[in-house]
Amino acid sequence: MNKKIIFIILYSFACLFIIYGNNTTIKKWQKKELVFESRQLYDNPLYDVDFFGAEFTSPSGEKLIVRGFWDGEKIWKIRFMPDQTGKWKYKTICSDPANDQLNGIEGAFKCVRNHNKADIYRRGPIKHVTGTYHLSYSDDKPFLYIGCTAWNGGLLSTMEEWEKYLSNRKATGYSVIQLITTQWRGGPSNAEKETAFSGVDRIEVNPSFFKRMDERIDRINDYGLVAAPVMLWAYGDSNPGSFLPQESAIKLAEYILARYDGNHVIWNLGGDGKYTDKNESRWKDIGRSIFGKNFHRNIVTLHPQGFSWYGNEFNDESWLDMISYQTGHTNSDNAIRWKTQGPVVSEWKKLIPRPIIDTEPVYENGHNAKEVRNSAYWSIFSTPVTGVAYGSHTIWPWLRMGDTPINHGKKDPSPITWYDALFHDGSIQIGHLSGFFREIEWWRLLPANELLREQPGTESLPRWQSVLATSDRNIILVYVPVQDKVKLRDIDATRYTARWFDTANNTYVKADITPDNNGLEAQTPVDSDAILILRRK
Repeated sequence: MNKKIIFIILYSFACLFIIYGNNTTIKKWQKKELVFESRQLYDNPLYDVDFFGAEFTSPSGEKLIVRGFWDGEKIWKIRFMPDQTGKWKYKTICSDPANDQLNGIEGAFKCVRNHNKADIYRRGPIKHVTGTYHLSYSDDKPFLYIGCTAWNGGLLSTMEEWEKYLSNRKATGYSVIQLITTQWRGGPSNAEKETAFSGVDRIEVNPSFFKRMDERIDRINDYGLVAAPVMLWAYGDSNPGSFLPQESAIKLAEYILARYDGNHVIWNLGGDGKYTDKNESRWKDIGRSIFGKNFHRNIVTLHPQGFSWYGNEFNDESWLDMISYQTGHTNSDNAIRWKTQGPVVSEWKKLIPRPIIDTEPVYENGHNAKEVRNSAYWSIFSTPVTGVAYGSHTIWPWLRMGDTPINHGKKDPSPITWYDALFHDGSIQIGHLSGFFREIEWWRLLPANELLREQPGTESLPRWQSVLATSDRNIILVYVPVQDKVKLRDIDATRYTARWFDTANNTYVKADITPDNNGLEAQTPVDSDAILILRRK
């Protein structure tokens, strides 16, 4: 055997050792990570290597080009979530063709059935089915978005704390964890005093920062929960979505996309931003560049600032799968009016069908559980049901005893910890909301306030009643925010069973309904908010 052949054989074996674990089996809907060691050390890999990734060929022959990323020193990675069982093939692509340890490397792996009992692994990642107003798993089973806001959770938590948090949220009935993946005004660095990136016109990413975030997002999925990471927080001049030039913002977001699209996530491209008026073209360009040009398996939304509605302006943006909005942190008359009668309520029917979710309603402070419930139920009743989120003034900044939120007003040192706040009444009662809707075909429910014969909210906004119903009127729900009387029309009371859901105590109470003028009347049996449930016999 000549020396040339021996060299080729030895070189081939060396390549196999360099590509750590790249030929093992992987479970369907699980993250597959390919690891490569570059021949060259680049000064700024984000710019020196314009593209690194791989073309994957599925068992059925479908081809997908997936972006990879630099992970420090000479290490490069590609993360991918296979959606078919069988043999997958891949071939790496690098914009530096001379780097033969990143470019043109071929391999294969076997994808096998996933026996994990969590729905995200049995049913696949979250998607939006065209023509619907709700989210679904990949097998079309509807997915109810019940989010908990832990903006600083990935930045500041210890792993022990993160385990306690996720265990509690899973047990309480939440399905989505909302968090931020870079430094921002509420978290200028992580617990190790590191930032995700430095620079402005030519940024440099810090893989060490993101390795901490890898662990937090992986654990979210390990609990069967979906992560909702924010790529570019955009409120105020100190946030990357605001101060980074458009091209730098795209570079950073593409890097985050490459790291986490192999996980089960719902992408928040922007955070707390104003995406209309003078900012509209910027955010459309960023969205089209990141999600219109790169393969991504997970869905995309934009988290806006309070009382900001971008649904009309972004109606034709094909990369946008879900519309998020937020309704402030108090139930002032203006907030209630915007939530119950504003653009969300008046415009949703005019738009291309998409899930519409209040991902930041009233935050809990330990003494305002009813306000939290009112805010959440008004929101979830204002559009076709998709879900809602929860927030706490102690959990989102990840406060420990004596801490104060950073850059969010003058507040006294916290007398409790983020863990204590998990057990506040509102935190638990949003879990009750989750359980309540999961017991019915919530994805069939549409706003139906026209069934109200009288609207008490016209006299006093805190009394605003909201109605949901299936199109066949087999199920009718009426949310009554205070102890009050419900008056419905065009309902044959004799054809329905009726009961009340006590939202504070998670109990059901028999309803006494009185037929009246081709409708019915009913009085709430509790001294707080409740839902009247009518089911056709």
